[in-house]
Amino acid sequence: MADEQECRFDFLLDLPRDRAFSLCVDRLDAWWVSPFRNPGEGQVEPGIEPCVGGSCFEIDGNGRQRIWGTVLSIEPPIYVRLAWQVSQEGEEIADPLTASRVMVNFREAGEKTRLEIVHNEFLRHGEKGEQYLVQMQQADGWPRIISNLKTAAANVSWR
Repeated sequence: MADEQECRFDFLLDLPRDRAFSLCVDRLDAWWVSPFRNPGEGQVEPGIEPCVGGSCFEIDGNGRQRIWGTVLSIEPPIYVRLAWQVSQEGEEIADPLTASRVMVNFREAGEKTRLEIVHNEFLRHGEKGEQYLVQMQQADGWPRIISNLKTAAANVSWR
């Protein structure tokens, strides 16, 4: 794992930067994919409390809230940095200090927004960190999340 320690994705969303940021942080309902192995009953309601120390969570159909992250830093509409508190096995990690990191940068690209997602510090996940890195690069990891974001950007209605 000494050479490759991060997942890095760079892509365009067909939205201005403020709306791209809002889609990612305020409108998770339009694109969210539960990272948990057993997401619970019914559809989940995801959310991010957009402040330092804020929870990144989902609430299942039974009202159970599960934490999948913590906001480490945020500067709307420029970036959000999170602790990724989900284990390779799809279980909650209680302590954000033992979780990998996700940085999402929103860069203006004319009428569009260039998103740069960097998921790193997999060593925080322990011995399985390298395997987790590979897992998040696979089709069911970040590529699926990004595909959902692109679809949502094309289809979400703004109130």
